[in-house]
Amino acid sequence: MQLFRRSLLSLHHAPPVFTTRKLLVTFVAAVNILKVSTASSQGNLYDKSCSRSLSSSCEEMSGPAEDSYVEGSSSVAFVTTPDEKLAKKLAQGLVERKLAACVNIIPQIQSIYMWEGKVNEDNEYLMMIKTRTSRVDELVKFVRENHSYSVAEVITLPIEKGNAPYLNWIAQTVPDKK
Repeated sequence: MQLFRRSLLSLHHAPPVFTTRKLLVTFVAAVNILKVSTASSQGNLYDKSCSRSLSSSCEEMSGPAEDSYVEGSSSVAFVTTPDEKLAKKLAQGLVERKLAACVNIIPQIQSIYMWEGKVNEDNEYLMMIKTRTSRVDELVKFVRENHSYSVAEVITLPIEKGNAPYLNWIAQTVPDKK
């Protein structure tokens, strides 16, 4: 059975109920992820996925790390995929093209949404992508061109605050748009 194609990029094509539900689900997921990140920065958890290469990079950074981050200069993007294979393909492409510093792939999320007048339910993978805000348009374009959905979900939120060495690492890893 063919998977339904959808996104928040094409709001003018999506019914309002779809947009509201999908935004709410994604927002709740983002808040929960940020809670885990906060616990991690307080020493309660260890972010294994992006911290391995980060430890040496952060030590090499100079200057007052706490004051150097400009609020909103980095963003987190959320993309859903129907399977792990596509999530990994997109993640590899984004990192190789320096459109993302790190991509977390969260397996087996349950998506319930309104699409073309009926309620649908799918298992999906959620990609949490860290990038520069200035590169979001390029990131969106890459996902749209390489995603199996005809209307891929790509939404972003600016990062206001966080662990300064990590945020500086994002800036070092993803070049600013020229």
